[in-house]
Amino acid sequence: MTAIGSRPGALEGTPPVTAQGAGRAEHRRTLCSVTVVVPALNEAGAIGQVVSDLVARYPEYEVLVVDDGSSDNTGQLAASAGARVLRHEWNRGYGASLRTGCRHARGDVVVCFDGDGQHDADDVRRLVDAIGPHDMAVGTRSHDSYEPLVRRPGKFLLAAFANFLAGVRIPDVNSGLRAFKRDVILRYLHLMPTGFSFSTTSTFAMLKSGRPVTWVPIQTKKRIGTSSVSQVRHGLQALLLMIRLTTLFEPLKVFLPVSAVFMLVAIGFLIANLWGGRNVPQTSVIMSVSSIMVFLMGLVMDQVAALRREKHE
Repeated sequence: MTAIGSRPGALEGTPPVTAQGAGRAEHRRTLCSVTVVVPALNEAGAIGQVVSDLVARYPEYEVLVVDDGSSDNTGQLAASAGARVLRHEWNRGYGASLRTGCRHARGDVVVCFDGDGQHDADDVRRLVDAIGPHDMAVGTRSHDSYEPLVRRPGKFLLAAFANFLAGVRIPDVNSGLRAFKRDVILRYLHLMPTGFSFSTTSTFAMLKSGRPVTWVPIQTKKRIGTSSVSQVRHGLQALLLMIRLTTLFEPLKVFLPVSAVFMLVAIGFLIANLWGGRNVPQTSVIMSVSSIMVFLMGLVMDQVAALRREKHE
């Protein structure tokens, strides 16, 4: 990974202070220091304007663009517009870019901002203002936000499944515009995937671990250029990730339903056979034993998950 350039002054613009006021000034600077992380892959058509808007709107913020192995001049355009740029030597994925950005961010608050022109720079301040006592602030896309029709059925199914697994209503499970307290998100980076499911995973990780999350209404525009998201492939990956995360944070919510299904099948076969005057079927025995084994496995996984969460929190 290489660094292309940086904008002088970002997060370093605190004026000289006397020794008496240095502590208070440093405290204010630390509380307000923000890094906007912009993952970008072949976004030459949009990245210059995106960075220019962010730099003009927030000269005190660090704008960090992670060029994910672009084959065009995305990195050079971002650096020319005033961003600090880190470059992956090859395409490692959207999530990998955000992980890199979170690790190298200089701010105490990290804002994830897409580089395709769909987000409004004014919403960054709203997320930063809203995060306050929360560990994550998520931009919730309004109904009048731009969204291709082909994505709506998949988004509906994903949202319904996410709400069921999370046990709460999630206004927007995979919005790309979100803010984290850096020290908190660093604890969960080992869970974050390298692909497009970073947003979904971070939402689940925060909610399932009981972290305070707030939601901020935003409006998105049509992106500039062509999206590299595969609706079917990345949608299935997101569903699988949600099951894995639920297993990690609340295993019994996955194992108990499976155990119950096995037991119901066992009871169904038992009743049918006894009603017909036959002996206890082998199917009932196998399914009931499987039910007990899955239940006990769930209890073990619940203890393992508790130990793992304790290690990283």
